[in-house]
Amino acid sequence: MYIVIAGGGEVGGELARTLEKTHEVVVIDRNPQARERFASLDVKVVVGGATDPDTLREAGVDRADLFIASTDSDEINLLASLLAKGLGAKEAFCFVGKGGYVEVLTDPRTAEILGTRIDKVLWPQRAMAREIVEVILLPGAVDAELLAEGRLRFVEYRVKEGGPYAHRLLSELSWPEGVLVVGVVRHGEFLGFAHPAFPELVLEPGDKLLFATTSKAFPELEACFASGRGVRRVMVLGGGNVGFMVAQELLRRRIEVVVIEPNGERCQWLAQELPGALVIQGDGTDLELLRAEGMAEADAVVAVTDNDEKNLLASLLAKQFGVGKVITRVSRPETRMLFEEVGIDLPLTPRQAAVRAVLDFLGPENVEHVSTMDENIELLEVELPESFAPKPLEGLAAPRVAPIALERDHRVMLYREGLEALPGDRLFLVVAREVADEVVARILG
Repeated sequence: MYIVIAGGGEVGGELARTLEKTHEVVVIDRNPQARERFASLDVKVVVGGATDPDTLREAGVDRADLFIASTDSDEINLLASLLAKGLGAKEAFCFVGKGGYVEVLTDPRTAEILGTRIDKVLWPQRAMAREIVEVILLPGAVDAELLAEGRLRFVEYRVKEGGPYAHRLLSELSWPEGVLVVGVVRHGEFLGFAHPAFPELVLEPGDKLLFATTSKAFPELEACFASGRGVRRVMVLGGGNVGFMVAQELLRRRIEVVVIEPNGERCQWLAQELPGALVIQGDGTDLELLRAEGMAEADAVVAVTDNDEKNLLASLLAKQFGVGKVITRVSRPETRMLFEEVGIDLPLTPRQAAVRAVLDFLGPENVEHVSTMDENIELLEVELPESFAPKPLEGLAAPRVAPIALERDHRVMLYREGLEALPGDRLFLVVAREVADEVVARILG
């Protein structure tokens, strides 16, 4: 496909890196240095404004199969998407940061008024906020996904120094019935249960254990890792869109929330919109402020400012205060691994949700990219077509591929030897990202 991406920043840059191997990609960016940033990729860069018709024509929008507006400005994205459609782009995706735009642009009356429609409006910050809340509510977990309408849960726990699983042989550990060990992530590499070294693996501190579990068995698994204390108090550093949505959802769950935000005007707005929260104007890296506001008593800290350096410093301070779970927003992929190496529980980026949404559109309609973990591991849901030839699940397993469960007639079955996949089943599997397309192609035949 011929794809034009407006904006080469956090989201646009990741999309370009993901798509350039299999599609013809053009990036529009105002900054001439964008040519240097994308020099290592098979990507054409057009320097100019995304709302300039001449720039759009130079980028070949008239023959684009897909136009993606992913600049930092909602208003530029909206106008660029409408212009691209007017100039002939077949499909237009628009990224926004404000929920109000989503409501307006998905209203059919808006398309009637404008005379055209934006095909998909994406709000990655909302997906990120939901993921943060889900992880906060599971005290011991560093990542989690609900699947099959809640009948199946995918969850990730970190092996801690001094914990019950550090320096233990994986094959000697026993888990509750209804729990499957899917794999281990070590230094960003996924070792699935079909990996030759998997049974003899000695778990090291920092390893992440990936599990699939039925909803019934999950409380027993959680008891293996959780300390027992529920989440009562959360400190949110940064009152932007993500911080606001996280605080709003936590308040709904009757959790005490403290929000620290440097902008006075934004603080006033937050105080009005979050009447149950304590909103404080200040710097989330101010040690004395954090001490005075009781960071040490927080069960979780969420650092979601728009500055990676501030987020990292605030997260390290939270760890020094002994906070059990620290979740941090990261904008640059090269920074994520650094955050994990210094002990941050979950570095997250809106890019992950953005890439998944686009890949779902470009890929087969019966394949959903449910989640991206550690930048290079994907959780996929595949609806097996009627043409699928029945085969045992172990025939799909490989060192970097782990089929974890089937859903058939609203019944979930965890992976086991001899379990056969049939046409119409929903297959859930974890794969290394670089082989995901190959695996899906092989399954769908």
